Amino acid sequence: MLDSHGVGTLSSLLNWEEGVLVESANGSEVWRVSITDSAGVERVLYLKKYFIYDAKRLRSEFLKGAFFGRSKASREFGNLERLRGFEIDVTAPVAFGEERSLGRLTRCFLMTEEVPESRNLDEVLMKELPEMPARLAKSTRQSLIFRLAEATRKMHRNGFVHRGFFFRNILISGNRFNRVFVFDAPRGRKWPGWLLGRKPEKDLATIDSAATVFFRRTERLRFYLKYHEIERLTSEHKLTIARILKRAEPLRARQLRRLGF
Repeated sequence: MLDSHGVGTLSSLLNWEEGVLVESANGSEVWRVSITDSAGVERVLYLKKYFIYDAKRLRSEFLKGAFFGRSKASREFGNLERLRGFEIDVTAPVAFGEERSLGRLTRCFLMTEEVPESRNLDEVLMKELPEMPARLAKSTRQSLIFRLAEATRKMHRNGFVHRGFFFRNILISGNRFNRVFVFDAPRGRKWPGWLLGRKPEKDLATIDSAATVFFRRTERLRFYLKYHEIERLTSEHKLTIARILKRAEPLRARQLRRLGF
């Protein structure tokens, strides 16, 4: 499929600048590109490119793929494949590649398929829910809470912690917002049960960091109950919630500022 478009090599993909530049920041670029496959069907893909262009970034990535370990592209590709194995909807990974010079990582890329008719969760909450009639908005929020709790529960019960579980890294699809897709998980990791401990609380704090302006307190509690598949809180659950809120607080101001609040 890629060969027919002249981008079948690592170098051509890393230098590809056709399509729409969606984002460019912090040593990375995201391109939205359209390709016609061998069956004549147009497919929309996202090409994410990472660059290690200065000493500061080289130091920060030294043990994260620059010299040792796996690159961001490799980690995210593997994590998306792993999440799919848990029957969690993700942006389907297509390919990844790395360019190295004398063993040092210089550039890498990840290519994923577009989720049709999808939007980021924060976009749904900020732009679409406020335009709905009150009753529809309420039922839509309830559906989102259920789907988010289900996806989060599947991740954590399989020992996977996302470590970047912000609204911007969650896609919503479907006419009734009934499908939740997870993406952008290069920092995620699967832990054996005996080491998992309280690590999932990081994800719960992250997703709650901007929830205060979109969901009522009772709705946020309902998410927690659905996540644990329980009807009532125990004293242990109350202590867990207190820890989650404490971890969410330092993140909250930054996330709300990013969303314009």
